[in-house]
Amino acid sequence: MSVKKIFFTVLFVVLLIRISDACVGKTIYVGHLSGKGDEIVGNILARLITERTGTSVKLKKYNDTSSLLKAGTGGEVDIFVVDDRFIAETTGLKNRDEAKNIYNVNHNLIWLKAINEKEDFLAPVIRKDTLKKFPALPRLLEKLTGLINNTQIEELKTEVEKKGMKDTIKDFLKKKSLI
Repeated sequence: MSVKKIFFTVLFVVLLIRISDACVGKTIYVGHLSGKGDEIVGNILARLITERTGTSVKLKKYNDTSSLLKAGTGGEVDIFVVDDRFIAETTGLKNRDEAKNIYNVNHNLIWLKAINEKEDFLAPVIRKDTLKKFPALPRLLEKLTGLINNTQIEELKTEVEKKGMKDTIKDFLKKKSLI
């Protein structure tokens, strides 16, 4: 084996170890509202992040939109999901682009690519400092695009009643080939 081959093999192994350590040992806090559908979406995000990155994820439940937004801006949660109702209640706006700008400028929160834009708007929101610590998260969460809508959430609610949250979410992500 040539010196060049050995060098590149060692370099590859070192880079692989550095990449795998990037998220391990850190914790991401995912916030969600207290409704069953919101809890399901929060659990989907949490399970996907944990399974794909090895990062520890903790869920935090909030009773109202203003508390969740305050938690996001205050650093209690790193990621949460907004819908049109959430946007209207926290900004008073119906225009998503204007609201997106307000979140960015006033709250240091970045909207990621919407999970669903057509029938039931859902978009993950991440803190800017969290994005710096976990730059691969947007690409990972983009994998959920088009997979979650109100109909899907209703079906998952029924499954949760039968099998429990953990098994339902795991089965959903496996069925969608995400884990």
